[in-house]
Amino acid sequence: MRGAVATRGMGACGVAFLIGIGTVAAAPPGEVQQLRVSLSSLLIWKPVTGATDYNVYRGLVSWMRRGDGVECHGDEIATNYFRSIQNPPPGEAFFYLVTAESNTAGEGTAGAGTGGAARPRRGACDALVRHHVLGRAAFGEDEWTRARIAARGIQGYLDEQLDPASIDESTNSELLTRRALFVPPDNVDDLQALDIVTAVYARRQLEQQMTLFWNNHFNTNYLKTDEWFNFYDPLFPKKQKLSAAVLHDEALTRFRDLAFNGTFRDLVEASGLSPAMIIYLDTVANIAGAPNENYARELLELHTMGVHGGYTQQDIVQLARVFTGWNVCKKDAAVAADPLSACIPSNTYGTATEPPGVWAVNFRPSRHDTSQKTLFAGTPYQAVIPSTAGNAVDGINDAQLAFDAVVAHPSTARFIAAKLLQRFVDEQPTTAMIDAVVTAWNNPANPRGVGDLREVLRAVLSQAAFRDPARAGAKLKTPFEHVVSALRALRGRTDGQSVVSGYLSRMSETYYENPVPTGFSEIGGDWLDTNNLLERQNFGYKLTESVYPYFGADVIGLLNANGISTAAFPNNAPAIVDFLSGVLLGGDLTASERQRAIDFLSTDDSGLPAVYTDSRIRETAALLMGFPPFLEQ
Repeated sequence: MRGAVATRGMGACGVAFLIGIGTVAAAPPGEVQQLRVSLSSLLIWKPVTGATDYNVYRGLVSWMRRGDGVECHGDEIATNYFRSIQNPPPGEAFFYLVTAESNTAGEGTAGAGTGGAARPRRGACDALVRHHVLGRAAFGEDEWTRARIAARGIQGYLDEQLDPASIDESTNSELLTRRALFVPPDNVDDLQALDIVTAVYARRQLEQQMTLFWNNHFNTNYLKTDEWFNFYDPLFPKKQKLSAAVLHDEALTRFRDLAFNGTFRDLVEASGLSPAMIIYLDTVANIAGAPNENYARELLELHTMGVHGGYTQQDIVQLARVFTGWNVCKKDAAVAADPLSACIPSNTYGTATEPPGVWAVNFRPSRHDTSQKTLFAGTPYQAVIPSTAGNAVDGINDAQLAFDAVVAHPSTARFIAAKLLQRFVDEQPTTAMIDAVVTAWNNPANPRGVGDLREVLRAVLSQAAFRDPARAGAKLKTPFEHVVSALRALRGRTDGQSVVSGYLSRMSETYYENPVPTGFSEIGGDWLDTNNLLERQNFGYKLTESVYPYFGADVIGLLNANGISTAAFPNNAPAIVDFLSGVLLGGDLTASERQRAIDFLSTDDSGLPAVYTDSRIRETAALLMGFPPFLEQ
């Protein structure tokens, strides 16, 4: 059965309070009246004067009995009706609350129980959806992003993030001073620190999300690059580490640019013909007569078409021959962009007389298989790469023709669309979702044509499911996301190394050091185990108790700056918990969970009533980071 309840009571000043813009001046819209269920799935209510939109909350009757509150079910509904098609569990019934909302005055009442007390909610819709969106399209909330959404709304915020060049980072001293310490990176520790401090402090959150997404998708391993350089510079370990770091940083910089200014075809070439990838997947050793299939296999299976994309072993064989003759060598900087330019003689490497230069991609016609290659033979997507036996130098174009054919295969668009949807929307995207993204992919009217990465991402973030409150918390954060979101939420300080790198190492997610070509999993459940959860909880306590300039969080300063008194008298425990749960969890707490946090703040370690201290407030923030809504996104 279904139940519908129209009630009155709760105001909305808490929403504005949590986003740091103060209470609204105008009165919010009045109560929603005449809420009813029609045809067992359609909610209908009487329009409210002054309402811009409505929020729908839903709960089980058993929740009502124990006072645990309703959860957001539909956010910013433009009509006075909403379809709720799910059925409650056997023996249960749903009940609904609907609030009216104004763009200028905030959210209206959500109702009161028979005793007059406001009906509890597991977070207001606006706060919950904001938190959900920032958990996916950013590395969690911070004060700048909350203020930006308060000013622009969620869609305005996303539109701005899709144009990262429009976001001014020149005044972002927190980011710039920290990045300056590691530019250029000298080793893998510097590379990792750059990723961390950028994720924590950048305003261009979506840009950093996509940069790391593509870097992980086209995974390379710094340790193998470092080992390869050891062959040439065995007497200069710092130099070889610097050389390896430069190659990986160059690849990351290309991903950052192309993620919003290129096509997927551009991205595949930038990866496949990067020195880091040529070394990592052994193209460097791929020569005519003895082809190495490592890169060809991963290009099809992991980078483009997917394991079920329809390619065959013969396609791998043909692709391996395409990439014969490519390697990496040191060249004069003036000609380094030309793969056919001369290399600096290798017998000078690692000597005192080694000429200056840069490590670059090199094509050797004499080592290239010049015979004809055929991809996807006998299918509608067959592509013939002609023989270059008459002029071996022309073999340099084989890679371009192969990239064209592989990226144009329809399996590629579907595979990448599904992976992006898994990351941002749903770990099991529907066919309809994938179809919508593929349609955007194939639109020739895109500013950059077919495969325009910005427009593909826009299509992903435009899915209704992306902002569906029912999907809030449906994914588990990866360790990197968990650590960074904690730092962002609580005015964290980090140098990107020291304590943070240690926790990420123990939680097994350190970029550039994953030897597996698949990269780190985007599926949250793959990170779920007792040790990982314990490390996350320990990190929360370490972060909130630390006061070092290189690591820590300013919990007390954050509270006071947002008008929350941390003084012991009068007791302000409920307001402290509500604010912290807002910035950490989007307010997504049941009444019993909220009370548990208030009781923790108001007692000592023995469970006896005690006046809270700054230390206990910081511990309460750490406690809340162990609740499921913070572990999830």
